Amino acid sequence: MYLHGCNYPWSTDGTTVYYGMDFGANVWGSHLGVSTRRGAVAQDFADMAALGFTAARWFLFCDGRAGIVYDEAGVAAGADAHLFTDLDAALEIARDVGIRICFVLFDHRLLFTGVRETIADPVTGALLEGRLPEGRVRMLLSPAGRDALMTRVLEPLVRRYGGSGERADLADSVLAYEFMNEPDFVIEEWERDLSRHVARPLPFEVAGELVSRLSDLVHTHSTALTTMAAARLHNLWAWDDDAFGLDVLQVHSYPDTKHPERDGDVFGAHAATLGVRRPVILGEFPGDPEKHPEGASPPAWTLDEYLEFAVASGYSGAWPWSFSGTDAYGHLPRDPLKRFAKRHPELVNPRARV
Repeated sequence: MYLHGCNYPWSTDGTTVYYGMDFGANVWGSHLGVSTRRGAVAQDFADMAALGFTAARWFLFCDGRAGIVYDEAGVAAGADAHLFTDLDAALEIARDVGIRICFVLFDHRLLFTGVRETIADPVTGALLEGRLPEGRVRMLLSPAGRDALMTRVLEPLVRRYGGSGERADLADSVLAYEFMNEPDFVIEEWERDLSRHVARPLPFEVAGELVSRLSDLVHTHSTALTTMAAARLHNLWAWDDDAFGLDVLQVHSYPDTKHPERDGDVFGAHAATLGVRRPVILGEFPGDPEKHPEGASPPAWTLDEYLEFAVASGYSGAWPWSFSGTDAYGHLPRDPLKRFAKRHPELVNPRARV
């Protein structure tokens, strides 16, 4: 199995970056989801298909700012009224161009200090914007909070797009579910990688329980895969435990030539040498070595080289960051993708313009 995909982490109209706002109403009281911007998102997917992509990795709830209704204690009360309208639209768009979606349910920023929240004034009832000093970690630390998240939000979501769900016609368009993007930065025991923005980290035992429960849920009600990504190569092994029920692993690779101690460079390493039994996707890597954050010094590996390396070295895909181009890594260069489609027509979307 080789999945030729890319990261479409969130959409943009060139002015607004819709991080966490593609699905459902948001904490500012507005709804800017996919269904309100369907034509623009459909054009993005048509462009991705034309470049040959068959998979797209798309963040769903991000830091929890949209799509979920919370009660007074910050526990998930259910999906918001617009969530499934936006998800239906997204999956219909993807289906129509032959792309399958890997939904990343949460970003690790869910646990960052200062996550936005809407708070009702107890006297006037006016909605005020607040900041959560510990992010939404309490929802995950509490057994009742985890149960509520699973039963009130994630189970209805997975069931809807399962084989017997209300939108079973869209089941094939869901490639995979991923509980959290790069949890390396919020895991309590992983002190080497723990972000300074996390006031209260998540024990690995709790993270593992959430991943296991999601895998059980998905495998019971859906034909989709489950996956988790390691932001650091040295943490990849942790997700290979059978208890988590994962079908495929991801490793993200942003090595820095000036700081090699931060992470190993996966480039040049065959997938079979990574010390895990499950298939591995190179889930994130810089699409253009000339574009990167100030102060970063990525290796000079080009998109051509990464894609050919992944095919030749036993990976199940190589998904560059990012099609949306909303950060310092910029947009993906298109010529290498066209060359890849010409060299490997059997791996790419039939809509690819060679």
